[in-house]
Amino acid sequence: MAQFKVPYLGLKEQHRALKKEIFAAVGEILDQGDFVLGGEVQKLEERFAKYCGVKYAVGMNSGTDALMLSMKALGIGPGDEVITAPNSFLASASSIASVGATPVFVDARADQNIDPSLIESKITSRTRAIMPVHLTGKPADMDPILAIAKKRGLHVIEDAAQAIGTKYRGKSAGSF
Repeated sequence: MAQFKVPYLGLKEQHRALKKEIFAAVGEILDQGDFVLGGEVQKLEERFAKYCGVKYAVGMNSGTDALMLSMKALGIGPGDEVITAPNSFLASASSIASVGATPVFVDARADQNIDPSLIESKITSRTRAIMPVHLTGKPADMDPILAIAKKRGLHVIEDAAQAIGTKYRGKSAGSF
């Protein structure tokens, strides 16, 4: 039987149509020397905030650091627990561990997002936040998650890295 390779993802093909435009934009930024916190970053942040329907957006080097910064801003650290999904990219759980907190896993539903009906059974006196992960463009079921968080006095930190542009009941993933 003949064997052949089928690529999982065609990364080269994804940018081919925009290659000249992308290279021109990168070249312009290189020529300006405007790499960090420059005008292009500010424009991106403003456009991204508008796109997501939020007041502000902050450009970061990675989704992992964005999650870590969010937890640090909320005072989450050693001894704390953050509930999240076990089937996400490693950044979700590793960002929790990186701030010294403990990831607590709640299984996923058929849509591959965290099962809100299982969250309350995992909440302890050390739980500080719930981190739903909107996977592969499918938003987590935010209404029950937000209700649990409000009832229990917990923060909600969305990992929306795989869901930019996804809407949940008309509201952008990452804007809750």
